[in-house]
Amino acid sequence: MLDPTQKFASAARDFCDWVEGVPGEAAEEARKAQRHLVRLYQAALDLPDRFEEFDARRVSDDEWDAIYRRFGAMPFNYYASTFDPHNLDGEQRSMSDLADDLADIWRDIKVGLAAFDLGHTDAATWEWKEHFWWHWGRHAAGAIYALHVWLMQHRSEF
Repeated sequence: MLDPTQKFASAARDFCDWVEGVPGEAAEEARKAQRHLVRLYQAALDLPDRFEEFDARRVSDDEWDAIYRRFGAMPFNYYASTFDPHNLDGEQRSMSDLADDLADIWRDIKVGLAAFDLGHTDAATWEWKEHFWWHWGRHAAGAIYALHVWLMQHRSEF
């Protein structure tokens, strides 16, 4: 049985392989995105508290932009969201971008995966867990819900 960091690394590698692959038909891409995000989110919840100093290679803006454009194959781009769902005093809705969500998640995951592949397991664990709580987890949660609603509304078409 894999330890939590290895389990996350496996989910991260599968996600990155999908992201960096050739996009398929829009509805199938939506189903794949939802499955990958749910798996990453679940695995992130189990990551242990670890830390290691390591300066992993960051993803360039050009690399991020190519991934962002790849998500033009999704069946929708924009969806309504809220920054703080616990703030019930007034309208806090904004617009989110599924391609931005997926590209940002990929960037955060990819940095940790580079550290993991170089044998810096504690640095990778810290990178994934910290960015989960401060950045990509919010993107994942919003995208999972947006994908869920879209797939539910279009399920008779598959």
